[in-house]
Amino acid sequence: MGKALIGLLTDFGTGDYFVASLKGVILSLNPEATIIDLTHDLPDFNLPAAAFVLWASYRFFPAGTIFMAVVDPGVGSERRIILGRSERYFFVGPDNGILAPVLERERAEVYEVKGKNYFLTDRKTSFEARDKMAPLAAWLSLGIPLSELGHPVSSYERLDFPEPEVKGKEIRGMIIYQDKFGNLVTNLNQQLLVKFLNSGRNSNLVLWAGKKKISEMASSYALSSGEKPFFFINSLGLLEIAIYKKSAAEVLGLAPGEPAILKVE
Repeated sequence: MGKALIGLLTDFGTGDYFVASLKGVILSLNPEATIIDLTHDLPDFNLPAAAFVLWASYRFFPAGTIFMAVVDPGVGSERRIILGRSERYFFVGPDNGILAPVLERERAEVYEVKGKNYFLTDRKTSFEARDKMAPLAAWLSLGIPLSELGHPVSSYERLDFPEPEVKGKEIRGMIIYQDKFGNLVTNLNQQLLVKFLNSGRNSNLVLWAGKKKISEMASSYALSSGEKPFFFINSLGLLEIAIYKKSAAEVLGLAPGEPAILKVE
């Protein structure tokens, strides 16, 4: 397994020594590993953004990829480090919720790390991504079994992401992510929308995002009316709010965490 692919996702940025250190540790242990940067530009300490970006991207990688995701405001505390193994992938990260959506989607086995012999140091440090998680990713890439690195656990931390729900003539959800263009992704999904429309309701839909009413639905950015905000189903099957060539977040004054309610009017 020496030529394994390891994907890194952090909020470390690329201007410091942080990411280079992770790669140095991994390549020192496994010079044949291929390292891919998912992103290092996540908003600082933003656990929901980290969880979303990992969830949105991991499934497009080849089987056997090891994902190391680190947004870790609890570094040095008693929070655990966990490993996940599914039929196709491996996951490494702090037990603070950022791995939860992919672990649930993949129905992964989850292990709490106890294999201190595989760390650079077993003491608490201010850079456990380098000292503990990067070595774990490297040892996994060399085929070390999870049973040597830790023991199975039945529970792990989850983020407080309420599920969308249908209530009468509306579907209630929330904005969960803002991308670099200012587009706003909600947790309202295509399957729920189709089920909603097929249950006898007409298709005169409007979206209330925060206190903003959005009446236009389009099939893509370019097919919108141009200046007005609109909503559509994006490439992930989620309802997204956008304004063509403008930041919907800035124009509408919206951000992740605000309600998104789709209504029939």
